[in-house]
Amino acid sequence: MSSLTRLAVQIAIEAAGDCRPDFLIFCSQHGDLTRLREMLGDISSGVELSPTTFSQSVHNASAGLFTIISGSTAPMSALAAGPGTFAAGWLEAEGFLVARPEARVLLVTYDEPLPAEYASYSSQAPCAYGVGLLLRRAAGRPGVALRSGAANENNSLPLAPLFLTWLLSSDASLHATADGQGWIWTRTARNSEPLKRGL
Repeated sequence: MSSLTRLAVQIAIEAAGDCRPDFLIFCSQHGDLTRLREMLGDISSGVELSPTTFSQSVHNASAGLFTIISGSTAPMSALAAGPGTFAAGWLEAEGFLVARPEARVLLVTYDEPLPAEYASYSSQAPCAYGVGLLLRRAAGRPGVALRSGAANENNSLPLAPLFLTWLLSSDASLHATADGQGWIWTRTARNSEPLKRGL
């Protein structure tokens, strides 16, 4: 596994804990660009590609490896939606939970800084991060909801680190903008205390 894949799988294992999630969502805006860049270098040099390297470069590789390691047979999605990737993953989780109110969804999002030759194509600050959330419907308990909102200036940090910082704070809401789309996360009950557990 590459360092990015190891990060995603380790976070997924820790977030799932002893639970066996009913649905897996792995989100990465860029995927494993470091491995892809190496393969493109091999192609330009006339070196034959390794089937193993190629199989580990696809966007659902981390999710697939997690299912092998954990023995999970749950359905999964591997998402990439530009700067709004984390919000897209959250919406995917909400959709599943509306249909299956008793289910639990493992949402994992991760990325690493872009290689130098690709950095100019992104306006976000370069950073490595991984966030794993085990989600379920609030059902009368304090929870978090997402809705679209007015767009402001694009945030320089990716949505997932912004969300995690907000979740651990006592702020009532987070208004973030990614690629011209506004997103608003709010606490769904009068809960001003920062989240202490559950991640």
